[in-house]
Amino acid sequence: MKGKLIFGIMLIFFLLSMLSFGYKIRPAKSEWTGTVYIRADGSIDPPEAPIITYDNITYTLTDNITSSSNGIIVERDNIVIDGASYWLSGANSGVGINLSNRINVTVKNLNIKNFHTGILLFNSQNNNIYGNSIMANAEYGICLNCSCNNNITQNNLENNKCGICFLGSSNNIITNNNIDTNEECGIYLLYSSNSVLKNNVTNNEKGIFLEFSSNNNIIGNTITNNQYGLLFHGSNNNCFYHNNFIDNNYQAYDLSPSHPSVNNTWDSGYPSGGNYWNDYTGIDYHNGPYQNVTGSDGIGDSPYNITLYKDNVDNYPLMGIFHDFEVIMDNERHHIEIISNSTISNVTVGIVLDHYPPYLPCGQKFIMLSVEGTVDTTRFCRVAIPKALLNGTYTVLILTNHGEYTAIPSCEFSGPNGIYSYIYFAYKHTEQKHSIVIVPEYSQGIILASFTLLATLIMLLTKGRKKHLN
Repeated sequence: MKGKLIFGIMLIFFLLSMLSFGYKIRPAKSEWTGTVYIRADGSIDPPEAPIITYDNITYTLTDNITSSSNGIIVERDNIVIDGASYWLSGANSGVGINLSNRINVTVKNLNIKNFHTGILLFNSQNNNIYGNSIMANAEYGICLNCSCNNNITQNNLENNKCGICFLGSSNNIITNNNIDTNEECGIYLLYSSNSVLKNNVTNNEKGIFLEFSSNNNIIGNTITNNQYGLLFHGSNNNCFYHNNFIDNNYQAYDLSPSHPSVNNTWDSGYPSGGNYWNDYTGIDYHNGPYQNVTGSDGIGDSPYNITLYKDNVDNYPLMGIFHDFEVIMDNERHHIEIISNSTISNVTVGIVLDHYPPYLPCGQKFIMLSVEGTVDTTRFCRVAIPKALLNGTYTVLILTNHGEYTAIPSCEFSGPNGIYSYIYFAYKHTEQKHSIVIVPEYSQGIILASFTLLATLIMLLTKGRKKHLN
C-alpha cells in the first residue's frame, strides 16, 4: 500500500514536470514605472527606461510608462518624442510631458492619461504637439503658460477638466483638434491672444471661454452641444467668423455686464460672411453688401444678434454649415470654401488628360463634390473657388437619376480682394445623393455632351463588371 502511494506521488510530479516542459509558464510583463528624463546632453535617465534614440534627436517609446508623479521631463531642445501609440499614465498628479523652457520640441503619437496636466509648456516656444490622445487628466489636457509660437494640431482631448488652457500666452495656433466631453472647458484663454482654427469642440460645459483676452482669431470651428458654445468675459477686439454654432444651450454668452465684451468682429465682410447659427430664423431672398438686391446668396438678409450689446452682431449670418476643403493641384494647396444645407463630401479637383472625358479640351480643370440630403427637398451651395485654382465664368452641372449631367442656374459674386470667385446655386434632391461638377464655361452643349457620355460610360462599365462577376 505504501509503495503504491509513493508511486502515485512520483507519477503526479512527473506529469506536472511534463506539463511545465510543454507549456512554459512566463510571468506577466509589468509596465515600466517611474519618471524619465531626456537630459540636455541627449542621454536618457534612467537608461533602462523604455525609450530609445539613435541620434539624440528622435526619441521613441518602446513600451507603456506609468508614473506616480511626473512622466517625461524634457531638458533638451530641437528633438522629436514619438509615442509610437504607447500609453503614458499617471496617478492624477504630476505632469505627463513637461516641456518647460523648451524650444522646437515635437511630441506626437502618444496617449497620455491620468495626470494633473497632460502636457505642460511654460515659457516655451516653437514647439509642436501633434496627433496625440490626451484624456482623463485631473486639471488640464494641455496647458500653455507664458508660451508663444507653438502649434497644437490634430490632437484628441477628452474627459479632462479643461481640454486646452492658455495663461498669458500668445501667437499660438490651435488647429484641427477634437475637443470633446471636458468637464469645464474645451478651450480656455486667460489674458491670451491666439488663433483657434478648424477645431471640433463638442459636449463640454464651456466650448470656448475667453476671459480678459483680446486679439484672438476664432475661425472655422464647429462648436456643438456645449452648455455654452462661446463664453466671454471682458474680452475685446477678437475676431469670430466661419464657425458653426450648433445646438449649444447658449450659442454665445457674455458672462458679466460689469465687464462687457465689445469691439469684437463677427464676420469677414461680404461675400465671405459670418458664422452659422442653427437657431437663426432669418430668410435669404436678397444678396449684396446691404442685402438689398433680389436673389439669394447663402447669407441671411437680417443680422444675428449675439448679445444685448450693439457691438456683438453677426451682420452676415450663414444659411448653411461652413466647410473648408483643402485640395492639391499642380503640387499647390488650395482651399475651397462651401456653405450648404446639404451634407457635403468628396470634394476633389481634376484635370482632363488626353481628351478624357471626351470633347473637353485637354488640360481642362474641374471641381467635383457630393451633396446629400432628404429626397424632394430643395437645397443650396455657395462655393468660394480660389481664382488661382479655377478661373473664369462657371457652369454648374448635377448628375440626374438617368446618369446625365444637367446644367443648373448659378449666380456669381466677386470678393473684394479678388482671390475668390463665389458661386451660388440651388438644386432639388431627386435622390438622396448627387454629384455636382463645376467647370469654367465653354460651350454648354459640348460640356453637357461630354459629361453625359462620361456618365454613360461609367454606367456601362459598372453593368459590365457586375455581369462579369455574376
